[in-house]
This record gives sequence, structure tokens and C-alpha cells, in this order.
Amino acid sequence: MNELILLDIFSYSCMNCIRSFEFIRKINDKYKKYGLETIIIHPPEWHFEKKCDNILRALRKFKINLPVIIDKNQNILRKFKINFWPAQILLRNGRIVYKHIGEGNYKKLENNIAAVLKIKSKRIFSSEPVYSKFPALYCGKKKKGKIQKLNKKLRFGVVYIDNNWIQKREFIESIGDSSSLAILAKGKIVNFVAESINKRSIKINIKLNNKKIKAITAKNPQLYKIMELKNENNQELILTASKNLAIYSFSFQ
Repeated sequence: MNELILLDIFSYSCMNCIRSFEFIRKINDKYKKYGLETIIIHPPEWHFEKKCDNILRALRKFKINLPVIIDKNQNILRKFKINFWPAQILLRNGRIVYKHIGEGNYKKLENNIAAVLKIKSKRIFSSEPVYSKFPALYCGKKKKGKIQKLNKKLRFGVVYIDNNWIQKREFIESIGDSSSLAILAKGKIVNFVAESINKRSIKINIKLNNKKIKAITAKNPQLYKIMELKNENNQELILTASKNLAIYSFSFQ
């Protein structure tokens, strides 16, 4: 009997991983009855993702009930020579039969699974799924975040801050009671990975094209949806918050 294991490399604050997992979930739901076992490998992208409590909270949020291996020191990733995620590895009797790094190729992954299991029923994906491919915008020194002082002309890929922010290894931190930053946003949905350093809820006011739109709050370290946009054109987004807010990255869908 063939043992077929699908390893999905997934970290809970990675927008690409979250988006990718919805396709992996569909594959698992269909093929588990034929013998496919899906296991999540969770490497930490940020320091807070090394904490089990944070991971368990995220798994409940996304309703993920698959087995999870926490790859705290990324030993498993090094074994498979992976330094970017999401990624999928298909193992047949312990040997790699398929490997893909990054989003996409879900149709090819399904075809490999069906071939090994000798399943001829209708596939989930008749064509490769379409999804947005805007790059993430990082804030900390670790990811070489591009940080500049606020000015009138913004470029995509840069975070513009006032004097009430400082750049640290993994994030930028607000140090004033009215700390503002600006970015050019793309896509239909804008997210950021953030947390309250003092573990108290922080209110964040949001302006779009210089018009106040809404306010959100951030507390636990996780991915937050900032807002939905009506079109994918470049739009100026301004966030203002009190001190003790850490922002790790922005992502766009």
C-alpha cells in the first residue's frame, strides 16, 4: 500500500500561506478518503510565531484541524532545502515525488496526488486557480524594509513614517501618541501583521486618499485586515496610532 503524505509549509501570519491553504484544504478534503494524509509544517517567520499559544489561537481562528508540526528552528525546512513559504512537498513511502515552493501549481499538485493514488474521478481544478500576486511590504531591518520619512510623493514598496516611529529588526514601533505612516496600497484588500507590545488593544485610525474611513484595533500578534478597496489602483493609505504598536508587514490581495 502506498503511503502518501502532503506536507504544507505554512506560517499563520503569512497572507500567501493563508491564501494557499484554502486550495490545500480542498485537496485534502477530497483525497483524504483515498489515503492522502496532509500535515502542516509551521516554521516561524517572526519571533512571536515560535510561541505555541499564538499558533493554537491562529489554528482555531482559521478552523484548521490538521496535524501540525512546529518547526521552531526550521530544521525540517533545511532538510528539504526550503527557505520560502508557502510550499508543498508530496512524499510517497518517504520519498519526494513532487515539490513546489511558493503559491500556485495547485492543479499540478492535484494531478500528482491523483496519479499516485490512481484516482480517475473528476479533478477539483480544471485549470490553475487565479489569485492576486502583489508583493508583501516588509517593515523591519531583518527583511530589508524600505523606510523613509513622510513626504507628499509616495512610491509602492516603501513605508513612509513620521518621527514617532523607529525601525527595529522585525518591525517598526510607534513611540508617540499620534504616530502616522503612509503607504501606497494595491489590490482589493489590504492587510498588515501587527501587535500591541504592551498587550493592550490599540486603536488605529485609517485614512484613504486623505479621507478618514474607519478605525480598527490590534492586540494579539497576527494578520489583520485593514480595509477593502473598490479598485486595484494605487491609493494612499494613512494609519495613525498611539505608542506601542508594532507593524511587521503589509500585504495586498
